[in-house]
Amino acid sequence: MNNQNIKRTELKYYISNLEYHALRNRLKAILPPDPHNPSNGGYLIRSLYFDSYTDDALFEKQSGSLNRQKYRMRIYDTKTDIVKFEIKNRNNSQVFKETATITKQSAIKIMNGDYNEFLIYNNPILNRAYIKFSQNLYRPKVVIDYHREAYIYDFFNLRITFDLNLKSNNTNFDIFSNHIHTTPVILEQKQILEIKYDTILPDYIRDILQINSFERMAISKYALARRFFKINKWEDN
Repeated sequence: MNNQNIKRTELKYYISNLEYHALRNRLKAILPPDPHNPSNGGYLIRSLYFDSYTDDALFEKQSGSLNRQKYRMRIYDTKTDIVKFEIKNRNNSQVFKETATITKQSAIKIMNGDYNEFLIYNNPILNRAYIKFSQNLYRPKVVIDYHREAYIYDFFNLRITFDLNLKSNNTNFDIFSNHIHTTPVILEQKQILEIKYDTILPDYIRDILQINSFERMAISKYALARRFFKINKWEDN
């Protein structure tokens, strides 16, 4: 299966529903939409996050560690036969994402704890995941759903996304189910604006977005989704 390694700067902001509509109208006038955007705007993203028995990834986020990793499976359609397995490495605002593709059958085996399935691909990303999962007793922790509306600018490898209506399930980890019950995660009627780029964010894009008027946040969808199933006091957001 193919590997993909992407290193980028990633900025995140909470915005109100009113701000979302204003920003998307500005972006639609100057930037092309992501080819995956359907005509009505936004496409499904469903992710299954894994963490260690002692919730190392969650603790690293909540303790403010600048260097951390998250492991997840991601799909865009419940009928898919191909699944992305991703290791998301973060160093402050720099993100390095490593991606390998696996089959639906392999994904189901890994979700059920058969980590030997990583090894059948002879893939360096999946081989490292096998070691990590086996040594630290990784297991599924939460399913996260949201719709993404994205706009792109190829020259700067710029990608601006609105992640809408974030929902989660902490008990049912079947990412291929059409009947999984999800609960809204952000209760403040807000959406998430993400800006990703390789080298620089052009000034005119910054001015159009007026991002200086928004408060930049260290938003973790994983940590947000886990807040309704807390085990320790430090898990508060």
